[in-house]
Amino acid sequence: MSGKVFKQLPTLARRTYRGGKLLGDFVKLESAADTNCPEDWISSFVEAKNKDYIPNEGITRVLTDQGECLITEAVEVSDFGEGRQNSGVLIKLLDAGERLGIQVHPTKEYAMEHFGTPYGKTECWYILNTRSEDACVYLGFREHVTKEYFKMLFEKQDIQGMLDAMHCFRVQAGDVILVTAGTPHAIGAGCFLLEIQEPTDYTMRAEKVTVAGEVLTPQQIHYGVGETAMLDCFSYAGGTEEEIRERHFLRPCQVEKGIFDLVRYNDTECFALKRIEGGVYEAKEECFVTVVVLEDSGTLSYDGLSVPLARGEKYFIGAGTAFTLSCATAVLCYPPRL
Repeated sequence: MSGKVFKQLPTLARRTYRGGKLLGDFVKLESAADTNCPEDWISSFVEAKNKDYIPNEGITRVLTDQGECLITEAVEVSDFGEGRQNSGVLIKLLDAGERLGIQVHPTKEYAMEHFGTPYGKTECWYILNTRSEDACVYLGFREHVTKEYFKMLFEKQDIQGMLDAMHCFRVQAGDVILVTAGTPHAIGAGCFLLEIQEPTDYTMRAEKVTVAGEVLTPQQIHYGVGETAMLDCFSYAGGTEEEIRERHFLRPCQVEKGIFDLVRYNDTECFALKRIEGGVYEAKEECFVTVVVLEDSGTLSYDGLSVPLARGEKYFIGAGTAFTLSCATAVLCYPPRL
């Protein structure tokens, strides 16, 4: 790698659920299997918040001319773009071998009040593949669900009741789902997706025992804010199935031949996503760009170099760096709008 462009290496993070076989196949790991490391963290300057702390877990490893290092060591503030002091975004490849727990993420206001961080955790799922036609996600409360009703289900640990309180949507490759902070949700078993989100790892959990039977600590459930404040993190502004679908499922928009906007800044100011399919795409952005390659095809050119691309590769491209994607199929990930 050269200049302001870094190839990112697989950076697997432990989670409270198992998965990763489709992820391993996608990034061409030698032994792809379901494990407790089902996520690959991309352009990540964020440490994973796990029960057993491992320094730098979740911070992306990159390849430089001097060898491997953490992205925090390779990237300078100027690489983010003028006016930025941090990346403002976290990207993941996530492969759910089993259903994730019922959860919610904080809004910016909630995160500042309880955790002292300006970032909440609005996120978006771009479905890359599924393990079956029954793959689904749970999203948004039904119309009748109140805080009092959900609190009753939570205190009883009525898991099926809490699942039934949300809408269940079958998903397929190509779906784009915006999960605004405060929205109750759970990713169903069999979903392999690219996730882009605000750069925090705060997850408030409604299930005290994981699907696999692991008992979670209070810290894992609510990070010390208590169960009452944890329940305040949920938005109880529910709706019909049609209303929730309209609110959260985005419609990709073709802006030019082979260029599709998946997430636009008028959908959320937290990030943006594009999909590139073949042709020639040239850019020089004021912010950094993350490229995730979806197929074995095409090249990435910059600074007089031309690099052949392979499925599962990820690249960090610093702000102000001119680059060209030729005959490539890839997703371009952008940080928050300045």
